Amino acid sequence: MKTLSLRYLLIFGLILSCASTSEVVYDYNLEVDFNQYETYVLCMDDFFVEHTNHPKSDNEEVRRLIGDAVAYEIEDRGHRTNVLNPQLQVGFRLLISEETAEFTDCEHSEELEYWESCTIHTQTYDEETLVVYVADFESKKVLWHASVICDLNQPAKKLKPYIKGLVSELYKTYPKTQMAPNPDEAKEYDTY
Repeated sequence: MKTLSLRYLLIFGLILSCASTSEVVYDYNLEVDFNQYETYVLCMDDFFVEHTNHPKSDNEEVRRLIGDAVAYEIEDRGHRTNVLNPQLQVGFRLLISEETAEFTDCEHSEELEYWESCTIHTQTYDEETLVVYVADFESKKVLWHASVICDLNQPAKKLKPYIKGLVSELYKTYPKTQMAPNPDEAKEYDTY
């Protein structure tokens, strides 16, 4: 019985350690000079909730916060918003997948030395991935994208800084560097 408990503890620890070591995955077109682009528009379709069966992770507030963070990061890299004549389309995707794991819980009978009962417990785990991307508006080709496994089911007080940190980490891989802050042109963002 003790070995079985220890085994479950090790499996649980392995699951937790894997979940906490997610890293940013990214790719971009090496032939593109990202400095040639000045204007962008946010993809408004990305603000519509897709995963209605996961309301704690995908809701209007989460999508608004992600959109605000994406706009902040892209503007921090020198792009400015222009709905009428954008060169880039900027957006995000929230991917939620479910994976089911089965666990056996067998109790050993002392009397006859055989497995008395063996029940199977099924647990479903949700994995969330945040993907941000930049595409050429005219050609509709993705120029850069980055993703990270995340957990958007955060308490209200922690959600905003959590999302801001996620998006900031993703944009560290963007091939255009951040603009040097100009005190004369300080921008105020209602979100940050």
